[in-house]
Amino acid sequence: MSFWSRLWGSEKALEKGADALIKTGDALFYTAEEKAQDSDQRNAQVREFLLQWIKSTSGQNIARRLIAIAFSAVYLLLVLLVAALSILAALAGQDGNALAAAASAAWGLLVEITSLQGLIMFFYFAPNKIGEAIATFRGRVSADKA
Repeated sequence: MSFWSRLWGSEKALEKGADALIKTGDALFYTAEEKAQDSDQRNAQVREFLLQWIKSTSGQNIARRLIAIAFSAVYLLLVLLVAALSILAALAGQDGNALAAAASAAWGLLVEITSLQGLIMFFYFAPNKIGEAIATFRGRVSADKA
């Protein structure tokens, strides 16, 4: 060690340099263990965020329910209108061109708002289902640890 201490000035400088080299080498490699720890930390943060979101939006349940019911009623009426117009157009035969055009237009509108209906249903059901999923996940994690 005396050669190195003479070369670098002191053994402390050599130790500091070796420590810095080891830390740099360790920082260069992202191990599977570090990935797993980071993933667990991110998952815990997401679960905590979702729980806080559910708690903070619990007062909106009545509004969600009213929006979902109102929009679903309109959507259901449109579905029934399309079905009725399609049946009447089929029964009218050649004379039902106007009915067929109306059924086609109503069908186009139904196709356009189907994704919106799905979004409304997600808006209504998501908080409850997310809470259930988190509870299920916590049950599985605690069962796996036992």
